Amino acid sequence: MTNFALVVAATEELGIGLLSGLPWRIPRDMAFFKHVTTHVPEGLSAKKNAVIMGRVTWESIPPKFRPLSDRFNIIVSRNPSYDMQLTDAEDRSTVLVSNMEDAFVEAEKQSAGRVFVIGGAQIYKIAIKHAKCTHIVLTRVRSKVDCDTFFPEISDEEFRLATHEELEAYVDQPVPKGVQTHKDLQYEFTMYVRKKYM
Repeated sequence: MTNFALVVAATEELGIGLLSGLPWRIPRDMAFFKHVTTHVPEGLSAKKNAVIMGRVTWESIPPKFRPLSDRFNIIVSRNPSYDMQLTDAEDRSTVLVSNMEDAFVEAEKQSAGRVFVIGGAQIYKIAIKHAKCTHIVLTRVRSKVDCDTFFPEISDEEFRLATHEELEAYVDQPVPKGVQTHKDLQYEFTMYVRKKYM
């Protein structure tokens, strides 16, 4: 199977959610997320990337934005008859699977460009331990924000913090460097790389 990356926004305490939703709204981070997950680097023959998410993450996306456009959406749910409430046209870019391994198989089957795991907590917990998880694209929310859902610990033995240049090279676009501010929130674009992948 292909390598994949996790894409997440998390606080210093690795908080990622509150009451099944995002506890902040940072437009530049939303734009960054869209670019990272839709951009297919030159040299890849695929037309689309794949995004893998759990049912709760899928439901947290406003219906008008589901499925995420220009990406192949793979939803993981233990309920095989889960209704994703899609039109026939949307069905073609979205598939339901029962576990993470099936999600990776589906991404291969679709000849996806890059594969991104985008949440939630349980899905991240499984994915971060996977040997094929090579990158974590992390928007670090530097401000204190209440959360009830958390991203798993990033092991220093497994991952290293990438340089800003490595981040820009990976996402294939310039990225604002250092701490950014939106209203009363401070945040920073960062990336971790699996050491064995170097």
